[in-house]
Amino acid sequence: MRKKIFCFIFSVFLLLLFSIFGCIQKDTLPRAGFNKLQYRESGKYLNALYYRAHMYTMVPSQIREDLNWMAKAGTNAISLAILEQDFDAAYENIEFIIKEANKLGMDVFAVPSRWGGMLAGSPKVPSVFTTRNPQTWVLNKDGSAFDTSISGRISSIHHPDTYLFFEKMVDKLFSTWNFKGIIWDEPKTLDLDYSPEAIKNLGANPTIEQQVQANVNFYSRLNEHIKSRYPEKIISLFMYASFDDKTVSKMAEIKNLDYFGADGRPWGNADGGKLEREGKTLLGTQGQRFIDAAHANNTKSLFLMENHNMLDEDIPLLEKGMPQLLKMDIDQLIYYYYPRNIEDPDRIMNIIRKNLLDYR
Repeated sequence: MRKKIFCFIFSVFLLLLFSIFGCIQKDTLPRAGFNKLQYRESGKYLNALYYRAHMYTMVPSQIREDLNWMAKAGTNAISLAILEQDFDAAYENIEFIIKEANKLGMDVFAVPSRWGGMLAGSPKVPSVFTTRNPQTWVLNKDGSAFDTSISGRISSIHHPDTYLFFEKMVDKLFSTWNFKGIIWDEPKTLDLDYSPEAIKNLGANPTIEQQVQANVNFYSRLNEHIKSRYPEKIISLFMYASFDDKTVSKMAEIKNLDYFGADGRPWGNADGGKLEREGKTLLGTQGQRFIDAAHANNTKSLFLMENHNMLDEDIPLLEKGMPQLLKMDIDQLIYYYYPRNIEDPDRIMNIIRKNLLDYR
């Protein structure tokens, strides 16, 4: 009898011991679908541009499905395009996406989109600020307003109202949502500017070098504001891979950048394919220039691999080029999650997902 009681008590003890041990083990392991990059010591970011998805038609189950896709591919950050009007029109949508991404261990970055007409991002719409403040417009040499076919007028970085607007928007951004940082996407103010404030600062016959330096000063000042008030925030900037060496080297000098780099197709110039502009590719020396410029300024490197607006006939270039791209020393690699304007999105995303698992 005593033997039976002893065996019973011993069995219960073992069962409890195994249960406790199992719980400890379970808590120390990443849960299913959890981002494996969070457990790497490299500190690299694999970042998905989650531009405008569900921002006005929000289906929670679809957002969770998207984020799980990204996490299982090793993504440890996502980026959301933030329009000026999103503070009023999409607050809850953005809040929901950030919380769901954080649950999976992913940081979330803000991409100011079309603010002042001065940055890219999504979608391609005119800036509310610029429309309401014509005194800030960039002008051509003949005094006419500089215009773009994509998003209309652009505000000048030389006008004090423009800087104050950006500073106010940044403060509002970080006080409204839990963003890890900010990404300046393709500054659009690198052309000559003949607005009154630009002439006041640079003279009647400005040079491209002066205008580029003015951009360096503008973003350095803005970054300083961010770092002084929100020191933990991460700041990135990328520009066309097609820019000349001098402009690349100068823009890499922008102060308080954590990441600097380029966006372009994941293949080489000689490969052909559909490009937004000649030379906007990342393989070979074209992309390496940005890595070198970043490191020369004690900044980490960044590539946005453009897989949007891609022709089916260019898919073989993606298949060939992406593995080569992943061999480059990239500190933050960004890709579009289900991008716009492609014929076979599932085919392209399956190719990308397969390769992303090799990013280290």
